[in-house]
Amino acid sequence: MANASLAVKPDISDNNRQNNRWATLRSYEFLAFSIIGFVAKSVLLIRLPYRDWYYNAGWTTLLLAYFYCFFRFRFKATPPLLVVFSMLSAVGIDVAGNYFHLYGKAFFGIEYDEYTHLLGSAFSLIPVMWVFRTTTRRMGFRLPPDMVGFLSTTITFSLCAYYEILELWDELFWGDFERIHGSHDTANDLMWDLGGIIIAALVSIMVYKTIDRREAAQLQIANAVLVNP
Repeated sequence: MANASLAVKPDISDNNRQNNRWATLRSYEFLAFSIIGFVAKSVLLIRLPYRDWYYNAGWTTLLLAYFYCFFRFRFKATPPLLVVFSMLSAVGIDVAGNYFHLYGKAFFGIEYDEYTHLLGSAFSLIPVMWVFRTTTRRMGFRLPPDMVGFLSTTITFSLCAYYEILELWDELFWGDFERIHGSHDTANDLMWDLGGIIIAALVSIMVYKTIDRREAAQLQIANAVLVNP
């Protein structure tokens, strides 16, 4: 009887190894998703101002579907509509500027190009912060909103700087259009980028603090019900 009991005893070490394999597989899966998305977005941005609007709109739609389907069906985290809208708007304001020939025009003393950097970067911060917060929580790290906001700001600003590099590559490797207008163009673009990112980060931090307080209150109520049914 003792031998029979030992034979059916579950092997916990095997279960742990299998769980570790699945965790490793999911991490590589997310890495592959990130690389593919990064390359695809680079292809979209590097010639964005000089392609037909419907091509840019179609490419943006495919990227949005790729992002949404991965998080919705593989990561089991549904992106909020605000996140999807922000991703669409970040590209849409540039597409609209080219379609309606708004570049080179000033509104209230500010060039339309500066508006696109301010608003486009602000819209970009929203999905970056959501992805960073969602993925870190899935890994078991509940970072405070201030830290999430700061790290998301640095990530988004790095992506904005990368876009300026893409503009340089566009001129160097194609050379058929001018992307960098003057010696201060890149620095001016990054200044407006940073302004939009900071504004969006401050607002997002306040929103997530409100969400965290609400979740903490609901958890406290649930624990009180369990203790005192």
